[in-house]
Amino acid sequence: MSNEDVNGRRNLANAIGGEVAAGYRIESQTDSQAVLVKGSGTNHVLHLILSLITCGFWAIVWAVMYFVAKPKRLILTLDEFGNVLRQDVN
Repeated sequence: MSNEDVNGRRNLANAIGGEVAAGYRIESQTDSQAVLVKGSGTNHVLHLILSLITCGFWAIVWAVMYFVAKPKRLILTLDEFGNVLRQDVN
């Protein structure tokens, strides 16, 4: 393994650490790429039950939560020069 490979992996590890500190969690990782996710999504079963109990009034809250609580994905990729490329996916 060359010194450039070691530095590139270190750069990727540092970038991942920064994103984890900002609230992301690692969804998958290889030597040259990591997919991180932030947020947990919406519990549709719970919101359906609450909407039925409140005769549909909770559906407004459900709709707002669906758009606000969408998980955000981020891909960090290591290029051939050892630079980390950041791509927001949504």
